[in-house]
Amino acid sequence: MSARRPPPTPLWLPLVAVAVLLAPGCYGGAEDTATESGTGGTVATVGETEGSATEATAGTEGTAGTDGTDTGGDQAELPVPSPRFYRLTHKQWEHTVRDLFNLSQETGFSEQFRSDPKVSGFIFDNNALSLEVDQALWSGYQRAAADVAELVTSDPQITAELFPPDGGDPVARRETFAREFGKRAFRRPPTDAEVQTLVGLFTGALELYPDLSDEFQAGARMVIETVLQSPLFLYRIELSTEIADEVIPLNSWEVAQRMSYFLWDSMPDEELFAAAEAGMLTDPVAVEDQARRMLTDIRAQEVVLDYHHQLLEVEKFLSIAPSDVFFPDISDDLGSYAIAEHDAFLQEVMIAREGSFSDLLTSTTTFVNADLAAIYGLEGAYDNNFVEAELDAATRAGIFTQIGFLAANSSSVNPDPIHRGVFLAKRMSCLTIAAPPDNVPPLPPLDESQTNRQRVEGHTEQEGSACADCHTPLINPYGFAFENYDAVGAYRTLDNGQPVDASASVLLPDGERPTVQNAVELAQILAGSPAVHECYLRHWLEFAMGRPYEYADRPLVKRLGATSHEQNQSIQDMLVELVVSTPFLSRATEELSP
Repeated sequence: MSARRPPPTPLWLPLVAVAVLLAPGCYGGAEDTATESGTGGTVATVGETEGSATEATAGTEGTAGTDGTDTGGDQAELPVPSPRFYRLTHKQWEHTVRDLFNLSQETGFSEQFRSDPKVSGFIFDNNALSLEVDQALWSGYQRAAADVAELVTSDPQITAELFPPDGGDPVARRETFAREFGKRAFRRPPTDAEVQTLVGLFTGALELYPDLSDEFQAGARMVIETVLQSPLFLYRIELSTEIADEVIPLNSWEVAQRMSYFLWDSMPDEELFAAAEAGMLTDPVAVEDQARRMLTDIRAQEVVLDYHHQLLEVEKFLSIAPSDVFFPDISDDLGSYAIAEHDAFLQEVMIAREGSFSDLLTSTTTFVNADLAAIYGLEGAYDNNFVEAELDAATRAGIFTQIGFLAANSSSVNPDPIHRGVFLAKRMSCLTIAAPPDNVPPLPPLDESQTNRQRVEGHTEQEGSACADCHTPLINPYGFAFENYDAVGAYRTLDNGQPVDASASVLLPDGERPTVQNAVELAQILAGSPAVHECYLRHWLEFAMGRPYEYADRPLVKRLGATSHEQNQSIQDMLVELVVSTPFLSRATEELSP
């Protein structure tokens, strides 16, 4: 690559300083990977809140106690104090560079960035409080900025679109480029001082790039290399301070980038920029119009997939590895097939057909190839291509009776009701579960006279044991409802020669405890629970805002959850409701306190 120099002080050192100042229970049998031989460990993993989970206290923080009493429904929907500097995630950096220069694909240069750490207590990869810039990442940004600048300024097709025409006045041309490129890169109009700083980079730039002979091309490369290292590009910054109606409304430029990085995971497009420049995005009606337009874009579909991949731990499907001894006919590619099924289901049922959260939990539609069709027991001719199929409504309902979730939460031999139960209790009901105590012994081998359920009950529900406090009332019921599905997700009625018992009494987040006979009934119960809809919207709020849920979010989450439940609202309408809400379009006045 060409020679590099650090960006000039006005765009880099003071803003870096500002960014640094403002940036940011018990259950044996659960572990990071489900194996038949070991069951100790913790499942208080990324995205979960640790705490007690006994019958008396299990529930969603700030929602309802076990008596079903609502604790936060009539308060005003107000924003929660949040960071004002949101560093782009590595995916957002890639998407932004792609869209900034209208590239056909991502550059891949973010591969030289160090990985961001996983954060306990947060499911998603965009927690603003943890997205820091250390020396290692900063070095990666510098290298990537130089690589991008060389890539785009060396491509005549890109420069023809990126560079303003040469009208004979080199100074005016430089200023036009600095102002237009700066607006798109900073996601708001640059100040006159910022424009002059960028224009000044043209001076002497040709000497730094011996492979170039054109003075404007060299200066533009220096501007691009500098801007891509600026906190004004690397951070999504919100600086509004004027108070109106007990909140700090975001200005149109801030709304535009908050919308685009939520719905597209990237920068605004020209139409959104135009709406921001016209001041239209202070009007919720205009925001709704833009949100509905944006949700038809392929980038929004990718965001919906990404959200569910993270929420449902879809990448874990790649770890599916059933025993060749017990399942000799199962392909080694089962995990990849399960991801393909999951994505096709979301693309068609949730996106193309505008499905609801209830559809996610109860739909019998899926997509299969020959390998998956065999596991589902489907008749007919199938090949390597995935095609739509309808599953038996008596045995399948929604995403949690699909192969991916079931097989990923199994050992190589048997289903794992502990992992299945923990996941559903936490992710779908937002129940709080404590980490297991130290030195929990593994599950014993399966006795010839035992079912898998009996083995787990005997190990985790011994009266008076520490494990029983969590397993008996909370974890096991959610998992036992899925005992009709073996380690690869095939339906079964017998286990070790005995009838499968999939009945359970499950604790819902509102304190209700319905009895179900199987996973299909559980899926229907979850889909019919307003509190479970609230849990799903709580996750969307965290994803949208890039921060953990707070109790003050409760009024908004309660309203959105109720609307989702009562209207069987499509995911698109659900996201629009979130985007036009006061907490999304404003900041908290407490942020102005000294």
